[in-house]
Amino acid sequence: MIIFNASTHIIPYYNIFQDHPFAVICHNICLYQMSDLILNLFLKSSLSFPLFLHVQFILLHSLLNKTEHSIMHIISFFLVMLKIVFCYKSQKVQRGSDVSLRCDVPLMSKSSTLHWEKDGEQSPNSTLMYNNSAYIILHTVDERSEGNYYCRLMENGRVQTVRIHTVNVTSYSQNKIHTIYRQSGNNSDVSLIFKSKKIYHRLRWTWEQSPKSQIDLIAVEKGIEVQIKGPIEPGRNSSTTYTGQFFIFHISPVNFNYNGTYRCITETSTYTTTILRTIRVSVEPPDGVLRNQSVVLTCEVSEVNDSVTLVWLRMEGNRGVLVKQQTMTEKNNMLRLTVNLASNETDPLHWQCAVFTENTLRALAPITISRTSSNTNAPTESSTVTDQGHIFEPLLYNIFYFYTDRILKISM
Repeated sequence: MIIFNASTHIIPYYNIFQDHPFAVICHNICLYQMSDLILNLFLKSSLSFPLFLHVQFILLHSLLNKTEHSIMHIISFFLVMLKIVFCYKSQKVQRGSDVSLRCDVPLMSKSSTLHWEKDGEQSPNSTLMYNNSAYIILHTVDERSEGNYYCRLMENGRVQTVRIHTVNVTSYSQNKIHTIYRQSGNNSDVSLIFKSKKIYHRLRWTWEQSPKSQIDLIAVEKGIEVQIKGPIEPGRNSSTTYTGQFFIFHISPVNFNYNGTYRCITETSTYTTTILRTIRVSVEPPDGVLRNQSVVLTCEVSEVNDSVTLVWLRMEGNRGVLVKQQTMTEKNNMLRLTVNLASNETDPLHWQCAVFTENTLRALAPITISRTSSNTNAPTESSTVTDQGHIFEPLLYNIFYFYTDRILKISM
């Protein structure tokens, strides 16, 4: 983080700009427009922030004429630079991991919109609102996930960049451990990725659901075909040949009992480790409900080893209203959150269970309450659980906005 010191960053430049007419510019270009202009210059350049700051000083010094309005110049210029510091972030993430980004707007009218873009392309508009914050989750990141992600605020016909987040993905994943969350269901999947600069003659993916229960799932050796050994059948994207540097174990669909620790092991040691937590949502009765019938919604996480918060949201269009939440801070085999809905509370058919770990949104599991027209329990709507596993591919990402009149105290 860059820290500005007046004696080293401001005073030396005060003498340079003490006679420049920045007031004229301020009258013609508002601070926000100037801020966005400098932000765009910064993002399109390959300069580091300190070097960019120095270049901007030189450019402004060469363009401005002498005047008595230097203090306004200095203050306005540093406000612009501070905005860049606080809204820009660069992050290096592990290949194959999940990445959650957040964007906040303290004061936003109901007519305003907030969305994420990647390098100018708007992401799929799957939105939730919560405390005027926008979230985006990138699943199983690789080199295609790299780039600049922009959080845009559209208000009164004007577009403003609120946050820029640059994502860089590591080329390899040696000695790394990461945790991912997936909703169980027919359309859900997860890819476990091994990629190494070094060539290994033997590789295997293992699964450990409980201590000292490790079993081999898939193995490959130079000159020998891939061997399937474990109870989890490899998905269509699993590796089928030996390369020595790249080995994928793809799981599809993801069952709730597939939670556990997955390791890729070479001849000598563990190369990479992925901890999988599974999520399951259900509705009771499962075959459809009458209009005057009560309903029970359940959200479960397979295992809890750290602070996890489950949140049930009632969906009203793109707005999620907080109904119930629960936080587990101690190790537990399972975390379950149940909501009992009276007959007059079942009109909203679309619900979502959000999963947070500490201050990070990790997953979202949607479910739909099906209506039935008679006591025969023949559903009038097709599906009760809506899987989103098919969007958990690199660069196919969700934006999560949620807004609620209740307070969910999760410090992001």
